[in-house]
Amino acid sequence: MDAQTLDSLKQTFGDRATADAFERSFYERDLAPVPDFLVKPIAATLPDIVIRPKTTAEVACIVKTAAEQQIPVTTRAGGSTVYFNTVCTRKGIIVDINGLDGLVAVDKENSVVRVGAGLTWWNLERALNRAGLAVCSYPSSAQSATVGGWLAMMGYGLGSLKYGPVIEQVISAQVVLPDGSVRELNKTSQPPVAWLAAAEGTLGIVTEVELQVRPCPESEWHGLAAFADAGQMQSFIEQAAALRSKPFNLHFSDPACNSLRQRLGLASEQAAAAYTVAFDGDGTKAETGAARLDYYRCLQQADGRDLGEEAGHEWQHRFFSLVLKREGPSLLGAEIWLPIQSLAGYLAAVAAFEGKKRLGLKSYGHIVSARHAMVMTMFNADERDTLGYLQGLALVKKLQDIGARHGGTPYGIGLWNTPYLRRCHTPAELAELKRRKQLLDPHNIMNPGKRYQPPLLLQPALFGLSMDLLAATRLLYKGKAGRDQL
Repeated sequence: MDAQTLDSLKQTFGDRATADAFERSFYERDLAPVPDFLVKPIAATLPDIVIRPKTTAEVACIVKTAAEQQIPVTTRAGGSTVYFNTVCTRKGIIVDINGLDGLVAVDKENSVVRVGAGLTWWNLERALNRAGLAVCSYPSSAQSATVGGWLAMMGYGLGSLKYGPVIEQVISAQVVLPDGSVRELNKTSQPPVAWLAAAEGTLGIVTEVELQVRPCPESEWHGLAAFADAGQMQSFIEQAAALRSKPFNLHFSDPACNSLRQRLGLASEQAAAAYTVAFDGDGTKAETGAARLDYYRCLQQADGRDLGEEAGHEWQHRFFSLVLKREGPSLLGAEIWLPIQSLAGYLAAVAAFEGKKRLGLKSYGHIVSARHAMVMTMFNADERDTLGYLQGLALVKKLQDIGARHGGTPYGIGLWNTPYLRRCHTPAELAELKRRKQLLDPHNIMNPGKRYQPPLLLQPALFGLSMDLLAATRLLYKGKAGRDQL
């Protein structure tokens, strides 16, 4: 970026724009602490300037300037992923939309709300509850994830089993397109609002979203089921996910995850030795009564046992994934979109891999549709131990390979999952995504360097070979991280 453009932006936005190196450095990463020597050959992650707009008009002003000068633009809000979705790869402008966090309008009669894209799901839920309303679904990172950010991802989480992905709740969205124009997109517009879902901020900057919400549930009911093996757990999940009246949420944990949660005070000793499924129903009193009967029927057929006295505690700690790092200092893992019918097989394969490597692998996940689960398998790591951490990153690839053998694909692409693009999309699907990008962003200024193709060092053949070699050296490594995890 030339000095004149930089000075002009600083003058326009005053103290809401910074070119200070220290302040910009906080935008060079997300939740993934990846060593610089891995990042720098692939991406220029330090933005030239960070701007915090407060209105759609200000966002449009920024993007128009970027379009005229062909300056890369990356949107940032919660930064709650690990794939560098919101980290720039070619310097340029970071647009921090956390200031677009207002509740714009509430239509209680029709259960419709319009919100700023920078509003977190947790704050939205609390605001709606005061008005007698509730969101239909929200991410497991609801306390930090924003409305616009979750729309830019695949948008599956708690409530998705019952209400579908977030794009099915989006009525319309106000977006600043890569040429700086402001459009209101809906289901029938050209382009349709559905194009924004899972585009990861590469087609424009969403500034406001109109959402279908719901009246606050009259009541809720929570069950917690325990199983001796993954096969029984899968049987229970398959039955519960196929119910005509879907539970609001189904969440599972394997014994290793439950053991860690027990050490952190988030689970009991009974749960620590078992596979568990949390069954959460809400709605009218009649609906939650029916959910309770459904739960016990599924439990009996799957030969499980009830830990009902712990179910409420489980629900209160449903965001536990945010505190698992306490045992760290860091965590690495693979988040996989997996067919439910493959869940037991996947967990068995992970257990077999664990038996050979002794990594401390632990898995949990959410059932997000009648056929699919979002599964996270993780292990402890230490980014201060460079070689050990690098070998850990290689083992993430091994976990993705296990997922692929069971019909799974990575959940989310960003930068780091671009080597798996061919697993996530057919050639026709990928061609269509690239067509949309070319149509809306012909100069490739909007969040470039991600989503559509891997950079040279992440090309599948080179990436696969290097990661496999690193994984093979892990058993020979005797450094600090190796002693901790082997």
